[in-house]
Amino acid sequence: MVPVQYKYIKQLKETQKRNKERGVYVEEHYDQMSFETQLLHFNAQGNLLFIGANLLAPLVYKWKNRKKNNTFKY
Repeated sequence: MVPVQYKYIKQLKETQKRNKERGVYVEEHYDQMSFETQLLHFNAQGNLLFIGANLLAPLVYKWKNRKKNNTFKY
């Protein structure tokens, strides 16, 4: 389930970036969605069966999309 959740998070981040460029807030974006799309988002984010994938997929996304110029300070 992690690959599915990863793709979901990736698409969600791209949508947030496009909305930010257009000046659309998150609340407005969800208000403009159809009921079916809102229900799909709710199930993808809130289903207890996917809790492991929901916790692991954002970490994988952040790890894959970290800036290459980051250096760790010890």
